[in-house]
Amino acid sequence: MMLLLAVLLALSAILHGAIIARFGVKGNEPPLVFGIADLVLAIIVFLAVPYALWAALIVSLVGIAGLTLQFNHIPHDDKTIERVIWALDAVIILLVVYLLFVR
Repeated sequence: MMLLLAVLLALSAILHGAIIARFGVKGNEPPLVFGIADLVLAIIVFLAVPYALWAALIVSLVGIAGLTLQFNHIPHDDKTIERVIWALDAVIILLVVYLLFVR
């Protein structure tokens, strides 16, 4: 399950990178920051660093909340990648909650 979480976080980092590659950094600083954060989280989850699950949960919650609040203010018209990132963050949150509290 931890490997699945690491893969999902890496996929999220790749999608954030796709936003930067497609639309540039200007106006897309939050995706850049969250892409880097997701990449670091993927590595620390893969290495099973203590408290990595909590860090992933917090970053994903902040990311999904920020994306929800700012969705209408995104500076470009095509928001398909953002919709996929939102859904992926929701899956990551559910998986982390399962790993922390159910398992």
